[in-house]
Amino acid sequence: MRIELKEEKQDKAPEIDENDIRFKHESDLTKKEKRQLEKMKLSSMGLGGKLQYIWAYYKPQMAAVVAVIAIIFFARDLYQNSKIKTALTVMVIDSYGMKQEEAENQVEKDLGIEEDPYQVVTVDESLRTGDDGVALESYSQMAFTTKVAARAVDVLIGSEAYMDSFENKEEYFTDLTQLLPEDVYEAFGDQEDKYSISISSAQLADELEVAYEPVKIGILANSENVENAVKWLTALANEL
Repeated sequence: MRIELKEEKQDKAPEIDENDIRFKHESDLTKKEKRQLEKMKLSSMGLGGKLQYIWAYYKPQMAAVVAVIAIIFFARDLYQNSKIKTALTVMVIDSYGMKQEEAENQVEKDLGIEEDPYQVVTVDESLRTGDDGVALESYSQMAFTTKVAARAVDVLIGSEAYMDSFENKEEYFTDLTQLLPEDVYEAFGDQEDKYSISISSAQLADELEVAYEPVKIGILANSENVENAVKWLTALANEL
């Protein structure tokens, strides 16, 4: 009997299609083929794998997109803020400071700018006098000097004792007899001091949250918003 030995079958290595993008070197791929290869990889992954893949390969691009969006929002806010103008800054000495927003809204109403988003009024109620009610406390005096020097105050309001304590008033305040229209100045009645207006008004004292009456109002000599300061005093005169 003749015995034939069968040759062992050997698995043949699969033939590689040189045109199959999966077997090409990355440097040989065109941009279109790279996109196709990425789609093929993503289609074979689960959700978690897809997220990891996208984060690993597109992290710089994603960071760049986020940075661009952040820059756009920052530029928009910067542009919007650049359009905002301080219409008037009123500093009130010895105010309780509990209704600052209401006081600001009232001044805006008097100026007729309550609907204008780009004009703002600030009522500063942060400064205090000492026990004598005349001299400012040390911290308040430093803050006052700094703000006045920076031209950050237009109108100053205080008690008669405080406002009368200024020496060389012409260095701090504007001559209201020269600044205000004659009829407006006369509407406030007889005034002993041409550098400030004395007003006896419980309503005004309540709006400003001060315990003293009358209140004295002066316009700073270096005010950058003199026109609005005059407009506000005119509105007060019309309310008397």
